[in-house]
Amino acid sequence: MNRTRNILLILFLFPLAALKAQYSNIEFVENKGQWDPKIKFAGKVNAGAFYVQQKGFQVLQHNVDDWKKITETIHDHHGGKSNLSAPLTLRSHAYQVQFVNGNENPQIIPDKSLPGYNNYFLGDDPSKWATDCKIYQGITMKNIYPNVDIRYYSSNGGMKYDIIVHPGGDISRIAMKYTGADKLELKNKELIIGTSVGNLKELHPYTYQNDDKGRKEISAKFILKKNVVRFDVKNYDHNETLIIDPTLIFCSFTGSTADNWGYTATYGPDGSMYGGGIVFLGNEG
Repeated sequence: MNRTRNILLILFLFPLAALKAQYSNIEFVENKGQWDPKIKFAGKVNAGAFYVQQKGFQVLQHNVDDWKKITETIHDHHGGKSNLSAPLTLRSHAYQVQFVNGNENPQIIPDKSLPGYNNYFLGDDPSKWATDCKIYQGITMKNIYPNVDIRYYSSNGGMKYDIIVHPGGDISRIAMKYTGADKLELKNKELIIGTSVGNLKELHPYTYQNDDKGRKEISAKFILKKNVVRFDVKNYDHNETLIIDPTLIFCSFTGSTADNWGYTATYGPDGSMYGGGIVFLGNEG
């Protein structure tokens, strides 16, 4: 399930304070019409992207060698004149994860908003422009199953999602269907997701509850049947909230992971800064 990518010229508007933000973690940008309507929020990750959807999420991974070549060409790491007119191939692969029989209309709650916003001026049709798109560090989907929430966020640059099982929630109902991956397998308690551009993986699902002594780790593991992933959780207190905490690891390469480049900037009358540059945006489906 490959996706093509286009290079588009866009304009960003953000306060100067935003320049001081920490960019090691993933930031989620709200969709106000600049992307496919199935996408609620989008975050850039190492050589790829992560899209929050109504009933799950979509992962986009680029071929890291193609991505490295593009970044070196645009950044001109070798000191020569960049030739942006030369053909560049970017092989990509996307797969989707949906919560089986989950809530069709969960409440979506973004949190930890960042200063500033993104503007997207795509082409010459104003109906396809999107302005004042807010940026957040976390997204929670409430009651994806009864008394079960999903929270997307990042830690130390890694993509994470917590499955939060409140008292009354039924872990046996949680089922994640993977569509578009070439292969799924369990290896060393990790979920390996095979794609045409390399393997991604989800680390062993660290699972815990909090009590008066602090955090208590609970025994848990993935269960894989065909393309559906469930969780086997042992000996936990059903009267306390349980957190299942996998970490998604993308393919990686040595070098810059940024996928936007600034070429011009100027101040606005209110102290804001306008920056013009190039960014990669996907044709997500």
